[in-house]
Amino acid sequence: MTPEAAAARSVALNAYIARRETQGFRVETRSELQAVIVRPRALYFLLRWFPRVVAEERFVISVNEDGEIATLAAQPRRW
Repeated sequence: MTPEAAAARSVALNAYIARRETQGFRVETRSELQAVIVRPRALYFLLRWFPRVVAEERFVISVNEDGEIATLAAQPRRW
């Protein structure tokens, strides 16, 4: 991978994350080509005590070779 291609992929990921941050998401972890973003649901502090209720939305965001974003639902945190 050329440095220009890596930079273009990183720019695409930065732009996507910036859009999602305006929707209330925050970055949980990040690399050059992938990130995990999280948005707590309303009343998160109460929902996290109920085992069958998902208290937050988590997504794995990745960028392919063409600079296209792929979003997959992530597993809930287990701790």
